[in-house]
Amino acid sequence: MPTPIKLAILIDTLPGRGEEQVQAFASLAPRIRAEKGCLAYQLHRVPGQDDRFVLTESWASAADLAAHDASEHMQDAAPWLASFRAGPVTVLPLEEVHPAPPPAAPKSDNSLPPFMASSILIGTALATLAQHYWPLGTSLLASVGGMLLMQRWLQACQQRGWLPGRR
Repeated sequence: MPTPIKLAILIDTLPGRGEEQVQAFASLAPRIRAEKGCLAYQLHRVPGQDDRFVLTESWASAADLAAHDASEHMQDAAPWLASFRAGPVTVLPLEEVHPAPPPAAPKSDNSLPPFMASSILIGTALATLAQHYWPLGTSLLASVGGMLLMQRWLQACQQRGWLPGRR
C-alpha cells in the first residue's frame, strides 16, 4: 500500500484580496475532494493575517496527486488563482514524525465465559445434594440456581458483544 502524500501549501494573496482566495477554494474544493485519492483538502487562514493561508492536502498516492495537478479544473483555474496571489505558492511536503499507531483489531472472543463449566458443575452438585437431603426444596433451588446462572450468562454474552446491551 503506497504511503499517503501530505502537503502544506503556503499562499499569500495581494493585499486586501484574501477573500478571493476563500471564494476560489469554495468553488474548487467540492470537485477536488471528489477526485480519486483525495483524502483531505482544507484551507486555513493564518490568524491576524487576512491575506495569508495554508492549504493542507492529503492524497492516497503520488499518482493521485499528479492526476490532480494535471486535472482540467486545476489547469483552467491557474490563471484565475494567479490574478489575486502575491506570487507562487510554497509547497511543503509533510512527513509524520511520530505516526499514530494503527487501529487495534477488534477482539473476537467467541469462547464461552470461563465460569460456565464450573457454574454448571456446582449447580448440578447442589441440585443432587438438595434432592437427596431436601426433596421438597429441589424445584426451588433449581429455579433460583437457574435464574442466577442465566443472569451471569447473559451478562457475559453482552460484554462480548453477542447480545445488544451495555459493554
